[in-house]
Amino acid sequence: MTAKHLNPWEANLLTQFQNRDVTVLGFKSVFDSYYRLEQKLLVTKREYEEEIASLKRQQHIDLQNLNSGKLEERTSSLADQSRIRELEKQILDLKDERGELYKTQGQNAQRLLEANEIMKKMEEKVKEDQLRIEKLTTEVEKLMTKAKHQVEVIREKDSTIQFIHDEMTALQLELTKTDEKMADIKKENAELLDRWIKKKNEEVERMNEANLYGQRSPGASQQEKTLSGSNYLADAIWKLRRSTIGSPQTSPTPFAKQISEEIHAECILPTEIKFKFPAHSDVINTIQTSPDGTMIATGGEDKKVKVFDTRKGTLIQTFSGSLQSVMCVDFSHTDDMILGTSNDNSTRLWSTSTGRLKMTLTGHIGKVFSARFNGDSSRVISGSHDRTLKIWDLNRGYCVRTIFSFSSCNDICLADSDGVTIVSGHLDNNARIWDTRSGKCIKELSGIHQAQITSVGVTSDGCKMLTSSRDNTLKLIDLRNYQTLHVYQAEGYISGINWAKAAISRDGKYVAAGSADGTIYFWDAESGQVEKKLKEHTGAICGVVWSPLGDNLFSADRDRTICIWK
Repeated sequence: MTAKHLNPWEANLLTQFQNRDVTVLGFKSVFDSYYRLEQKLLVTKREYEEEIASLKRQQHIDLQNLNSGKLEERTSSLADQSRIRELEKQILDLKDERGELYKTQGQNAQRLLEANEIMKKMEEKVKEDQLRIEKLTTEVEKLMTKAKHQVEVIREKDSTIQFIHDEMTALQLELTKTDEKMADIKKENAELLDRWIKKKNEEVERMNEANLYGQRSPGASQQEKTLSGSNYLADAIWKLRRSTIGSPQTSPTPFAKQISEEIHAECILPTEIKFKFPAHSDVINTIQTSPDGTMIATGGEDKKVKVFDTRKGTLIQTFSGSLQSVMCVDFSHTDDMILGTSNDNSTRLWSTSTGRLKMTLTGHIGKVFSARFNGDSSRVISGSHDRTLKIWDLNRGYCVRTIFSFSSCNDICLADSDGVTIVSGHLDNNARIWDTRSGKCIKELSGIHQAQITSVGVTSDGCKMLTSSRDNTLKLIDLRNYQTLHVYQAEGYISGINWAKAAISRDGKYVAAGSADGTIYFWDAESGQVEKKLKEHTGAICGVVWSPLGDNLFSADRDRTICIWK
């Protein structure tokens, strides 16, 4: 097992052993020398002792020989004695050397003790350093985590700054265009006023001639002669100004044309679920019904648009081609086409009869979150997060007008049957009403919500608008005076998605919206009270839509489930 595979405490212990070995190895040569000298001393001592014992024996023999009077042996004994003295001197030298070795051994032992003390101190220092390293490592990890958090904060701030910069650029561009348009409008209004005055003068002249003729006629009544030329001209100019400026009492609706009157069945609150089935292989983002209510279309993050039969709950068609998530779907007025907007900055149109892609509308530089057909399906109006609305001519296949909307668009809807007037809901908490013919903003409704608007919808009579917001409220706005009629909210209701769609019934009696916990809330449109709550979904609801006939309600959630209520 290598050091990198050891536990921290094992690695620490191994390091200490290695440090000890390095310290001990410094005295290895001393220990080896001492051991060799000691062995040599023992061998020499043993040899000397054996030689002395031999000499003593020889001396004893010599003494015996001396006693016997042998001269030659006496001479040999004297030589042996000399040899003994030399050996004894060598023994003394060896003893002195052994003493020196003992002294050296003591010194080495003392050095060893001192080395052990130093090693203990070093081990304690290593432990202290290890604890300090662990403490510093913890602090470094905390600082790295804090640094990462600060990097994320800086990235968010940079994104916010870029968003504000883009908004400011768009506002400056729109302001420049608005100033140019205002100058053109003032010039056009002056010309128009001159033409009106000229026309009214001509009418006054004709009226004066008619009055003179009436005065000459014997049967003319006094009531036919009451309007003089000067009074008629003043009245005409006053009416012109009234029609241009408006008044609080008689201010006309801002829409040139209202939605044509249609007959709808009375809507009834759903009581039970008719069908419940999974629709997509990934998250569902949007749901829409066909004009006759026999089909519903959904789009999701699996990049597909799917169409289902509402009477049987079965899949009819699947349309592919989007490169990213589908965010909004809509049917043409004859159900022969279906559109789907995508996060790939485009809107695609498919033929429902052939299932083939007919057209791809490209030109936005941001995600396209909403699009709608106009009344005769000759045009498509799209809203994007690039802060523009675009009008597309389907006969020619290109954009005929771009409207700068000041803020990213989450949803749009038609305010009349022809699509001349549209309503858009935005990221900056405001709703705006536009004239598509001129590209002008008729009215900007600011301050109606405290968070971004997720959906907008207009009632069938064209007089009221329903908005929903991430501030967990829905509001009903009177489009004639732009006043808030009702606020819809409830305990537990939370708008869970930035593009969650709410709906008002075709007869205007009920308001429905889905919550983040999968509950559908129903409010009485007039009283603002919660009438019913239905819980069948498990994920955040991305949209609810009423059947045009009022007999069904359709809902979809982020958990890939569609419910058809009856």
